[in-house]
Amino acid sequence: MLDSRLYRAAFLPALIAVFVCAFSLTDRPAPATTPLAADAFDTSRAFGAPRQPPRDSLRELGATFPDRRPGSAGDGRLANRVERALRRTQFETARTVDSARTVDGTRDLVTVTGVRPGLSSRRIVVLANRDALAVPGLAELSGTAALLELARVFQVRELRKTLVLVSTSGGTGGSAGARLWAQRNAGAPIDAVIVLGDMAGRHVRKPFVVTWSNGSAQPPIGLVRTLESAVRREVNSNPNPGGARATGQWARRALPFTVSGQGEPLAAGTPAVLLSVSGERGPAPRAPVRESRMAETGRAVVRAVTAIDAAGAGEPTTLGPAFADEPGGIVTVRNVLPDWSVHLLVGCLLLPALLVALDGYFRARRRRLPVERWLGWVGALAAPFLLAWAWTRGLGLTGAVRAPGAPVLAAWDPAGTSGVAWAVSALLVWVLAWAFLRPWLVRRTGVRGSPAAGGAGAAIGALLVVVTLAVWLTNPYAAALLLPAAHAWLFLASPGTRLRGWAAIVALAGGAAAPLLLGFHYARALGENPLELLWSGFLAVAGGHFSPGTGLVLALWAGCFAGLLQTLRARRRVAAQMPPEPIHTRGPVTYAGPGSLGGTQSALRH
Repeated sequence: MLDSRLYRAAFLPALIAVFVCAFSLTDRPAPATTPLAADAFDTSRAFGAPRQPPRDSLRELGATFPDRRPGSAGDGRLANRVERALRRTQFETARTVDSARTVDGTRDLVTVTGVRPGLSSRRIVVLANRDALAVPGLAELSGTAALLELARVFQVRELRKTLVLVSTSGGTGGSAGARLWAQRNAGAPIDAVIVLGDMAGRHVRKPFVVTWSNGSAQPPIGLVRTLESAVRREVNSNPNPGGARATGQWARRALPFTVSGQGEPLAAGTPAVLLSVSGERGPAPRAPVRESRMAETGRAVVRAVTAIDAAGAGEPTTLGPAFADEPGGIVTVRNVLPDWSVHLLVGCLLLPALLVALDGYFRARRRRLPVERWLGWVGALAAPFLLAWAWTRGLGLTGAVRAPGAPVLAAWDPAGTSGVAWAVSALLVWVLAWAFLRPWLVRRTGVRGSPAAGGAGAAIGALLVVVTLAVWLTNPYAAALLLPAAHAWLFLASPGTRLRGWAAIVALAGGAAAPLLLGFHYARALGENPLELLWSGFLAVAGGHFSPGTGLVLALWAGCFAGLLQTLRARRRVAAQMPPEPIHTRGPVTYAGPGSLGGTQSALRH
């Protein structure tokens, strides 16, 4: 039986933490701005006329290089064209060739870099991917066309900071080129990386400025607001670039996962954002393009680069970072909720469950219940999930599953017959492990008796709370998703619980609701149905984009869920087999009416 008084008293620190979080809200950092006009971006030269488009324009590049799959011959020829164009605009060019995993397997990807030195060594980087899976892929190519026009614009402009233009490949299949470039330039004095995505697409999907990462790092809020401000100034037809709500930001911090180009530089510690009118998913295959759209987004990039160039304190030779000492956290109601306050609040909300779970654990031990053996029993239930995870990762390591170097959309790398077979093999591994490995591990633990006795409930509650605590130490946003289960399932597992029938079902579903809502968020954000989302997740696990710690936490959490189901089923079976309790007080069944106990006139006559 859990101590409800201790549970209620432990919520007092959480109440205090709520007030601390309310007073910890700070204003959002102001965006960097510039009074200079951005109309130097020549759209007719960047986009190209329908007939005889100028060299290096979007239409000319699309007609000359229609097939540009990552690492293909067309992709390589376009890299040569970009290098020559940057050299003509007086940029110092360099090229690297790296082998990387793409949706077409391991390919040699060419990265072309153009550098225009400024007065300061601090850098502003503009990066665009050349490749596309569809032919001719004009929307995907618009970033490269805009990059070449930016080289012409800044050829004659004075800059305080060094401008770096990067043309790479692999963007539609795991951002391999962007990841390799970020790894080579880790630690460089970079103020911002602006990744150019779909710059001319006719169909709009917000947000235009994408900030998600494949790691724990996030871009400075000032950088994000700078680009959003530039978009508002230049995009006339739809001036609001959109933005993520606090719930969406929370989900992305809890489980970092993105398929867009800025995710890999961010994971490497480089401040990066993506500008794309089709959002994170990118354009649809053969998406139509519009010249006016390219004019708006091109001018927005010119304005943003000029503003970032002017940001930062100090003389040019000692110029500091553009967005230094900014708070990190969740942007909500035009304020910033700092990371440390989220850590404090989630920890205080976890405290009641932690104290009560530990109290219940040691109570069970004092009653000589074999709680440690029941902990092994829960571990045996988690083993099939962990083995299926390890099998999937092994498929990626051995090359059986061609997993790209970063998360991808299911549409970019369809499953096919072999992919479905390998995914089914992971499910089969779980089934076999559940049928054979789990019973063997349970026997090895030496556990005896029914899970309804109380030892299993104490073990499930303690393990679930400890797992949540371990997650909280590294990622409070992910721990917040496990909080409902840590509280609801703790009381549901208790042998003296009052949660029966529909109340038990609600508690069980409530604990699992937050992780399921996380999956719903990603399905909606990526535009995938459940099967497509499962395939994207399968590729991410095979490619090692989720850490082994994430696999261990999910396996233990699933083991606690399976153990709770077995405990509830055992209790229901015991309750059904128990005989009805005998009636120890006189009631309607044996009551004989007035005078049956004596003391009345009619009873005295007898």
